[in-house]
Formats: sequence, C-alpha cells, structure tokens
Amino acid sequence: MVAAPCRRARPPNPVPMVHIPPRIPYPSPMAPRTRAILLDMDGTLVDSFPGITEALNRALEREGLPPVDAEWVREHVGRGSPALVADAARRGGAPERAEALLEGFREAYGAIFLASSPPFPGVEEALRELARDHLLAVISNKPLDWTLRLVEHLGWGELFSAVEGPESAGARKPDPAMVRAVLDPRGIGPGEALVVGDMEVDVETGRAAGVPVVGVACGARSPEVLLAAGATVVLPDVAALPGWLRDGRGGVP
Repeated sequence: MVAAPCRRARPPNPVPMVHIPPRIPYPSPMAPRTRAILLDMDGTLVDSFPGITEALNRALEREGLPPVDAEWVREHVGRGSPALVADAARRGGAPERAEALLEGFREAYGAIFLASSPPFPGVEEALRELARDHLLAVISNKPLDWTLRLVEHLGWGELFSAVEGPESAGARKPDPAMVRAVLDPRGIGPGEALVVGDMEVDVETGRAAGVPVVGVACGARSPEVLLAAGATVVLPDVAALPGWLRDGRGGVP
C-alpha cells in the first residue's frame, strides 16, 4: 500500500453545533493514563479526498452540474456525504437535485473508495505501536459499512477494538454518541481517552464527550483552525502520536 502525501490543511467549513465545554487540558507525557485512542478516518488515517472528489464529479456530470476541485471538497467534508452532496448541489444552482446527486455519489464512491484511500505516511507503523498499549477505535461520519470494509482492506482489522459510525451510534459527529459507544461499555472514563482528528467536527466531538483532542494537520484543516476550535495539541500527523504520548514533543507550533 502506497502512503499518501500529507497536505497542508485548508480553511474551515461550518459544522452542526453542540454544547462544547472549555478546552480540556491534557499535558503529555500521558501514556500511563491513556487507555483508549479514538481516531477519525478520512483526513486522519487515510487521504480519501482525491477519491471523494472523483466520485462527486462523476455524480455531478451525470446530473449536468459543474465539477468541483479537491480543495473545494477539503473545505466541505466532515459532516457526512449527504451534507457534502447538498453543498455541491447548491453550488451548482440545483439544490433540488441533491437526492439524485447523493445516489450517484454513493454508487460512484462505492466502486472506487478502497483503491483511492491510501494511508498517510507512517500511519500503519504508528497504529501498530499504539495498539500494543492502548485500545484503538475508529469513529467516522463515513457510512459504517464503508469504514469497516476500508479497515479490513488496509489490513487493520486486528488493530481496532471498535469501529463506530452514524448507523451504529445513532448520530453523526459532533454528537458524542460514537465516543460514548466506545468508552462506556468498556468502563473507560473520558480522562483516560483521546480523540484524534483533522477537523473542527472531531474537536467538538471530543470536547462534547469530555475527552481531550489531538488534532492532526495533514487533513482538511490548519493547526490554527484546530487550536482555535479547542484541540489540546496539533501534531503534523498520526505518525507523530506515539512520540508525543511518550515525551510531549512534536506538536505543531
């Protein structure tokens, strides 16, 4: 599997609001107190943006609507495919076509996403190191079936104790339902976990659950945006997470 290059993040895109408590301090080194690490998928573990862009443009072409570029997609992802597609339909001046566009997007993306979601550099090595001492879970707004298939396709099934999505948890991020679905049955407290993600929606999800958040700057948002949203620290990528847990180094200035 060829690793995807890590790109600098783009400006923010609004996400649904939930009640967010103040930023949660979580000084490192933290390995002794961290039992669980809950990771986003798209933009955090894998570079799915080119594949999403290709599938969306196939659907847009079928509906006779103008294409989008990868930067537009990076600015509008994170809230699930229905919201992404609705934004694209409005951009094309045809909001009433959103339902048909969503059907076309799901058909196109379902055919290509396994081959078009390479992991970022160093992710697999980091996950294998982290899995030795922590419970790992995926929490993603991607349809659960796609996330489960991608985890297995990448050979990561043995690394993750849980994979949660909107269908299993009953709500999309930033609702904290996915976090609670991982932690509560296992008796893990919010202070014993971390949420890791590349967008404001990930930060808001962790904070709504009372869990500290590590932002990664290789996805859809800049370090400045993630810190302003309330991330405890922003790392260049997931590959830097094991070292930060050990000694607190590697954060983006």
